[in-house]
Amino acid sequence: MRNGFTYNGCHSSQFGVTVKTRSRPIRPEAKRFAIDLPLRDGEYDFSAANALGREMFYERTFTVAISVFADGLEGLQSKLTAISLWLVGSGDLIFDDIPFVVWKGKVSDEIIYMPEHGGKKAVLDVSFRVKPFGFALFGTEGPVLDCDYLKLDSLFPIGLDDIYTFTVKNGGEIHILNFGDRHVRGVINISGCSGNISLALGDKTLSFTAVGSATLDFNAQRAYTPSGEIGVGGEFFELPPGESVIRVGCSSGSTLTVSVSFTPQYMYGGNPFEADWSVNYA
Repeated sequence: MRNGFTYNGCHSSQFGVTVKTRSRPIRPEAKRFAIDLPLRDGEYDFSAANALGREMFYERTFTVAISVFADGLEGLQSKLTAISLWLVGSGDLIFDDIPFVVWKGKVSDEIIYMPEHGGKKAVLDVSFRVKPFGFALFGTEGPVLDCDYLKLDSLFPIGLDDIYTFTVKNGGEIHILNFGDRHVRGVINISGCSGNISLALGDKTLSFTAVGSATLDFNAQRAYTPSGEIGVGGEFFELPPGESVIRVGCSSGSTLTVSVSFTPQYMYGGNPFEADWSVNYA
């Protein structure tokens, strides 16, 4: 499949090359933990036997073939030098045919080539080692207003960050849409805190005590106020794909402002503009 890509903010077309996909796995390899017991058929698979109740995954590798063309060997070497400086370090990888998904990774192996056609062509096999899942092009902060993909007749809401900001009086529920297809861990900021605060999703509850404002980082599994770290009780949880209902409790009965931020993730392809935004989640 012929297809261009962007890496570290530069598109492959800037180097006058053509790109062909060698390998692009549509899902990563699952981490597997199984026990094979004697005198038993089959085995016991404990891959999902963890606090989150789901499988974990390894990183995956995408490989592309980059064909470089020039008028002669000197020109070819000049292009190869520019490409060598482009494909260094870690960065964001975006394929043209999946424009809404960003892969976080880096070039994993050395890049070798053999000159062809009298030094006028070289084919490079480049492998990118990326995180298990791709990230949406934007998170709950929303896309930039001049985004080429935002159509006038789209149901996509303007001011996405407002949809993920809630006012909760005397406790209550907030409805959150995870518009990706993987579980995510985000950051929740709460202001108006006074006394004991609790957040519950399903059978998991997270509680803490704070006055003023507090930030809960579910990815780093830490909580803090402007004064420093605070202790929490219970469990940090994930947001599953689709709609989640978080129950918010406050012992003082005060009015809380709760804002939720995260970047959705995808198994392979995805388009946040195609999510069901017809429901008002605020």
